[in-house]
Amino acid sequence: MSGQALAYVQGLHIGDETTRQVFLLLAEHTKQTSWDEDPPLVLGLELRDRDIPTHAARLDITPAEFRRQLRLLRATIPMDVLEHQAEGVWEIVYGPSYTNPAPPRPVRRVAEPGAPAASLEVFSMPGWDKYSTWGWEAGLGHLYAQIIHNSDDREAEPRIWITPPRYVLRTVDELAAAIAEAIAPYYERVPPPAAVIRMWLTK
Repeated sequence: MSGQALAYVQGLHIGDETTRQVFLLLAEHTKQTSWDEDPPLVLGLELRDRDIPTHAARLDITPAEFRRQLRLLRATIPMDVLEHQAEGVWEIVYGPSYTNPAPPRPVRRVAEPGAPAASLEVFSMPGWDKYSTWGWEAGLGHLYAQIIHNSDDREAEPRIWITPPRYVLRTVDELAAAIAEAIAPYYERVPPPAAVIRMWLTK
């Protein structure tokens, strides 16, 4: 997989040498893909923050500069760089589906009761219903969710991210199960089951 990822990054012709080297290092460590296509349309990896000093030393830059470059990549190249500070994980997703808005073959939309009618839907579960959203990524062919507690600020980082590469979900039932598992630690006694989560997704 890393060979295909390296070829993709090299084909972007990134002008800044440090940014290019950081992205190439990420490509070397890319082992996950969201699809079976060859070449893959979506590439991804999870980068542990504790490993950044080692990666930075390879490039002869500081860990702070490496993290700055990760944020710069997100701002300058079509890709997702999600920083989960509480978990100490960077979730990075990129690939041709991000830089080419017209994939080689059409993506089949989720066809089931309760499937989102638009790319952005409200997650209406009490306690999480002010800012939380979910929907269908039409260009990438998967469901996603960003779950924010009502007590958090609207601009706060979601407490729960349901996105590739950790989750590649194409049905509402799969999404409900993933949210139920991720939200369980917030409920000490009786975590809501997937069936209840599904109800709040589709209500």
